[in-house]
Amino acid sequence: MEAHEQAVAALRRIYREADDEARADPRLRCELSGRCCRFREAGHRLFVTRLEYEEMVRWGGAASAKASAGKPGAGDEGVCPWLQGTLCGNREGRALACRTYYCSDEAAAAGLTERHHREIRRLHERHGIPYDYRPLHEHAR
Repeated sequence: MEAHEQAVAALRRIYREADDEARADPRLRCELSGRCCRFREAGHRLFVTRLEYEEMVRWGGAASAKASAGKPGAGDEGVCPWLQGTLCGNREGRALACRTYYCSDEAAAAGLTERHHREIRRLHERHGIPYDYRPLHEHAR
């Protein structure tokens, strides 16, 4: 398995661990409001690594994203390009921050995000992948 494939497999493991941990924490529950994906309204921006962005595009595709000039995520910076109504249209490919942000308890969710993001940073170092962490929409430019 090549280095990039190994990094993607490690990323998917981190995602599974974060998903499992979030499911086990009774404070964290998705309210299916879509607020987390309406960045401007929620008062935040979605930061992802380049590797995460590439996985979002691979799983979610350009066709399902509200794309600008054929670049997924290049549309309205105030809204996730994969938001469909109040649901994620890229559930399988969503980034760590999407998996660990919960309106029900933002403080508990922040701790979960920070722990698993440290693992993502280490996987970049282990696999020699440049650590490019910035807002989602900047990766699409």
